[in-house]
Amino acid sequence: MAHILGIPIEKAGTMRNKPLYITLLPVLTLLLFLAASWFSSAQIPVNSLPNNAYKAGEKLVYLLYYGPIDGGLATATLEKTSYNGGEVYHARIEAKTIGLAEVLYHIKDIYESYFDPVTGLPYKAIRNIQEGRYRDYDEIYFYRENNTLKSLKKGTISVPEYLHDIVSVLYYFRRSDLSNLKNGDVIKIQTFFGGDLFPVILRYQGKETVKTDLGKIPCLRFAPVTEVGRMFKTEDDMTIWFSDDAMRLPVRVKMNLIVGSVKCDLIEYHNLPAALSKVK
Repeated sequence: MAHILGIPIEKAGTMRNKPLYITLLPVLTLLLFLAASWFSSAQIPVNSLPNNAYKAGEKLVYLLYYGPIDGGLATATLEKTSYNGGEVYHARIEAKTIGLAEVLYHIKDIYESYFDPVTGLPYKAIRNIQEGRYRDYDEIYFYRENNTLKSLKKGTISVPEYLHDIVSVLYYFRRSDLSNLKNGDVIKIQTFFGGDLFPVILRYQGKETVKTDLGKIPCLRFAPVTEVGRMFKTEDDMTIWFSDDAMRLPVRVKMNLIVGSVKCDLIEYHNLPAALSKVK
């Protein structure tokens, strides 16, 4: 029995005795959590720019749906706060099931990051998962001076320099210099997610205008490298579109899964640093 957004779907085959869960995660996680660590290709550096991509008070709302079924909402908020005597950004992404999906399988996942407004690197991350009866909570503290982190679940771990969490990496990516990207170029950023080092890998696929309920939005198209097996037939079965402007807003995520197609669309935005680019 497979589950999409908490909705059971019968599936025959060799996986009959292995439940397949496509949980409603924040849009960031939907974009990135299945990148393959074994991917090898030419990589391009991601150079951070002065921040014109976001500002305190930003709020993004996404609708996740499976065919005609609205399965969940994901909300990303960004504020400024103090941490250890300094000013930081506090990003919070919450995803929850709605409607029939909520009745069948309750999900409420929250990911948080406290990151430096200049470097974009995180000081603290929180993962708080509620999926059915399953619960998982962790806090991660990053120590840049000796390249370690401390996790409530994993203890102290030596990690690479410039490590991100799964939330801060989105905001870092949004303010990065993508002006020299060419079709087929690959971006790889190391993160810590789910208790392990986790490389985020994105392959650039060019420009495309995406028709949404908010209008027609010029976008940059990326394909996160996915792992073939339980959920995906090929390594190109996930696509993410970012707005082709200085803000790099995630506009749409599409995943072609073994049991069907799942989409996640931006449906609301508030307090952006500039107007979202649209075409008629």
